[in-house]
Amino acid sequence: MIHFIKKSGFQVAVLVAVVGMYLLFAPNYDWNDNTSETPYGADFLQEWVGAKLIITGNASKLYDIETFKAWQHDSRLVGFDWDSRNYFPPVYPPPHYVLFGPFAFLSYRWATVVWLVCLVVAAFVSAQTIAAIVEADGARNGPLNARASVIKSQWLWIGLFLFPSVLFSITLGQKGVVWLMVVCLTWKMLQSRRDFVAGAVFGVLSVKPTLFFLFPLVMLRHRRWQFFAGATTSVVALWGAAFCIVPIESWMAFTQGLRNVGNYAEMAGYRIEWSCNLMTLAYSLPAHWVGWCKWAICMPLSIYLVYCVFSDRFHPMVSGEKALMVVATTLAISPHTYHYDLCILLLPILWLAATSPRQGFAYYAMLAVGVTIAADLQELLHVPIIPILLVGIVCELRLRGVLPSVQADKMVVPSN
Repeated sequence: MIHFIKKSGFQVAVLVAVVGMYLLFAPNYDWNDNTSETPYGADFLQEWVGAKLIITGNASKLYDIETFKAWQHDSRLVGFDWDSRNYFPPVYPPPHYVLFGPFAFLSYRWATVVWLVCLVVAAFVSAQTIAAIVEADGARNGPLNARASVIKSQWLWIGLFLFPSVLFSITLGQKGVVWLMVVCLTWKMLQSRRDFVAGAVFGVLSVKPTLFFLFPLVMLRHRRWQFFAGATTSVVALWGAAFCIVPIESWMAFTQGLRNVGNYAEMAGYRIEWSCNLMTLAYSLPAHWVGWCKWAICMPLSIYLVYCVFSDRFHPMVSGEKALMVVATTLAISPHTYHYDLCILLLPILWLAATSPRQGFAYYAMLAVGVTIAADLQELLHVPIIPILLVGIVCELRLRGVLPSVQADKMVVPSN
């Protein structure tokens, strides 16, 4: 699983230990038959319920709020009672719930355990893939750099599992580490010039539209047509299959919900201190300023971030700096991203930690500390810190790209 750990027995032991730690110590994986405030498996409950509605022939009620809420609180179905005042709404597109169909054939308790194992495995696979990307990067620069890259890549998995967003993602049953794995595999395919396969892999991320929209446009800008063809093929197959399974009325209900995507922060239960997108800056201000600030603050910043991505010619397409710029911009201008979505930043940040240590460690420490203290700062200053940090990262990368650089082969050597 992790190619820099030679003994497969040790790999399995680490995997079992990590899963066991979550089952024993994470509060969201503490099975309790009594009434509790939060559900077992946390956010995974809404994926399982959505998939259950589909496989039991109730797909037409997928976006019916009362039905969705009632199924989440049916103790005979899920196996426990929890606070009836709370529920998780169906916010994802139909293909998202179709992908979770296999989990719905299991009882909820054991489906959650299998999902936890999947999340930990996704983290391990991501660590392996990032290490492979780093080593391939070093191999292009000669044997000495190749050996140094192998040594550095051996420690990347530690940074991955200690990153707060990964801990939040797995604890909350969220899919952040799965999206990290998809992005890592995509970049590995791009690195080896298998663009069509890279696009097909990345197309899976279309079930999370808030993370999918920018990178295909970047690839079009760089004229990587095979990537776009692969992504198109994957999206058509995935969404087409879902269209055959889920009735048209559910698609219409989901489409109607998109009208309020810009007002996501107004939904009950929205945690502004966990939010990482620019829209949160507007919602952190007094209510009568929100509408104006959406245009006066968020729109100009979003335009500038997109400009940075598309005008950047300093870094090659397959580089840690370019990957960080694209991913940070995607997270910042999405209608809704939470702190666990920052998992996908680990690809470029750990890549830079191995190739440009000072830069990579600075980004890692800044975001790790930012995620940890975000709630306290929101309470103290009423300002969300993560979107500000993301904008700062893109600006810093942009400045690195436009500053002049002196190339050794252009230096003039005086003649005798």
